[in-house]
Amino acid sequence: MKPHWLLGLALLPVGYLARKMRNDPQFGADAGAMRYVEEQGSVAWRKGFFRNLDRTPLREDLRSLLGDLYGYLKAKNTQPTRPLPVGFAQAGTYVDPDQDHLTWYGHSALRLETDGKTILIDPMLGEWVAPVPFLGHRFPYEDYHPLAEIGEIDLIIYSHDHYDHLDYDTLVAVKDRTKAFLVPLGVAAHLLAWGIPREKITELDWWQSTELAGCRFTATPARHFSGRSPGTRNKTLWASFVIETAKHRLYFGGDSGYGRHFKMIGERFGPFDLTMLDTGQYHHRWKNVHMQPEEAIQAHADLRGDILLPIHWGAFSLSDHPWFDPVHRIYRADQSECVITPMVGQRFALDSVHECRTNWWEESGVS
Repeated sequence: MKPHWLLGLALLPVGYLARKMRNDPQFGADAGAMRYVEEQGSVAWRKGFFRNLDRTPLREDLRSLLGDLYGYLKAKNTQPTRPLPVGFAQAGTYVDPDQDHLTWYGHSALRLETDGKTILIDPMLGEWVAPVPFLGHRFPYEDYHPLAEIGEIDLIIYSHDHYDHLDYDTLVAVKDRTKAFLVPLGVAAHLLAWGIPREKITELDWWQSTELAGCRFTATPARHFSGRSPGTRNKTLWASFVIETAKHRLYFGGDSGYGRHFKMIGERFGPFDLTMLDTGQYHHRWKNVHMQPEEAIQAHADLRGDILLPIHWGAFSLSDHPWFDPVHRIYRADQSECVITPMVGQRFALDSVHECRTNWWEESGVS
């Protein structure tokens, strides 16, 4: 896999320019389509860009990038040794109106079923997490066909516009059977460019709320960045979401480095029955925009959460750590036994999470 990564990174600018020149729809809207955001204002908008609550420098100099290349060359166990088991045999298309259910599809993609409604969160269900098809290929699974078991969709939520969260191919596959979309400010420009009617889209600034699909949603801060091309860097907002169903209070963290926003959200909206927190694809250079597993445990405590579902792992290799390292580390740091680890595709009731406390990646011998 090392030469594959190195070749992919070397060819990325070439592939990007080739696709950009032929107006590939993967890139979404340009910065001009997002100018309305500056006109209407935002609590996070300053001097022409969205900003984090905490100062969030990113190391993107040539020396750091070359260091990444060297790190990928040395990295071991970044891919499973054989196809990962999945839990789709346990899943069904029936939506139970009497219980809240979650299904994790790997990485940060989830399905929430509540009050007879189906809600998808950051549904990256495609094969590639980059704008060119030779970077970030999905891990092999034994039998992975998530779209085959998802029927009508009441709502899709996107936390930000990065390729591993807002996936163009998945959107095209489901847009005609999706009733509504919920996004942070600016992200609507991408959806409009891809043919989603404006009346289907709700945009929120941080701390704004709306009611959709029988739930109350509040967009809350995250510590990250945005952009699908160099010209749209930080022109759209990134967010986490407080999700209040009739039965549970949930928190979806999207992508985020650790910061003071977790305690602010916990004080204002907690406690939470379940939190879903960025736990994988970390790197010392990205420490401000992705959490280490131990930081996710602290964020969960700041949020006053009960159960923690680690996300942003188990689907793609975007960093140089072993693919199973996030879940091993978070289990070691979990002193209160709050962590659950459902199998990819495993549908579980939020009132019955005990079935999600297995080390399935070890038991199946793939690690």
